[in-house]
Amino acid sequence: MIIERLQNILKTDSVIEKEGIFVAKEIAEKTVWDKLAIENPTHAVISAKDESEAYKKSEEQIADIKHALKPTDVLLDCGTGYGRVAKYLLPDMQIGGYVGVDSAYEMLSLFKDRYQSHEAEQKTPLLLLNADIHTIPIKEASVDVAIVCAVFLHNHKSVVSRAMDEIKRTVKPGGKVLVYSSFPRSATLMGLQGHAYQALLNLMGKPFKNGPVRYYRRKEILHLFDGFTEVELRPVGFAVLPKSLIFLPKFLDRFWRKGIAVPINRLFEFICPVVLKPYFAMYYDIVATQ
Repeated sequence: MIIERLQNILKTDSVIEKEGIFVAKEIAEKTVWDKLAIENPTHAVISAKDESEAYKKSEEQIADIKHALKPTDVLLDCGTGYGRVAKYLLPDMQIGGYVGVDSAYEMLSLFKDRYQSHEAEQKTPLLLLNADIHTIPIKEASVDVAIVCAVFLHNHKSVVSRAMDEIKRTVKPGGKVLVYSSFPRSATLMGLQGHAYQALLNLMGKPFKNGPVRYYRRKEILHLFDGFTEVELRPVGFAVLPKSLIFLPKFLDRFWRKGIAVPINRLFEFICPVVLKPYFAMYYDIVATQ
């Protein structure tokens, strides 16, 4: 269901409608994420094994998003995928509108099919946009809250910078921007090997390869939010040892993760003083006010 209020925020000259999904004219017909969506709808968004684990991974984020929203707000979900956030948010909270943007048409089709089969979600009008997050075809200052969940970390930093410019453009003055699981910290052992891998990609002439995790310094993150009136960086997670050794064969990496990294990190997290834990955070979540 799309009400006139949501249709009015579209840049109508930049999109065409395809089976209830609005497609940006400049986007490629298919992307790598479409293939992943066909193989496994959750693969490109979340690695949970079952429904209960998926909800557990999402629970804190959903509560945080609910706290930021008012019933009349329009929410922009950048990199919405199959609608993981909407799946848990909309049955519990009706809002003014939900705008989901993703570069994979197949993922949005999964979102649309589920939405149309659940009456509780349909209480909130839905607008689905097949577009890149750095070229969002909606008008300036047209949404109240924007969220990004586990999307930025797999994009080149130049794409993230352009995406943040789009988010700034589309969020109303005083609106909120919430970013989760998207800014892994540079100052970790995982960050060091991530930078080494990026340097290798640069030498191979593949600096913009989609998929490898990009790591951020605190100053880099704050620069992305230049112009916002308030920016809060929240340290999340805990690791002394890297959870993965990206240059190992997969079977050895699994052994490292389960047999060494996970138990040792849990031990250190248990004995580490609370005041020191932010120094071992894995990434930053962001809450910012436009």
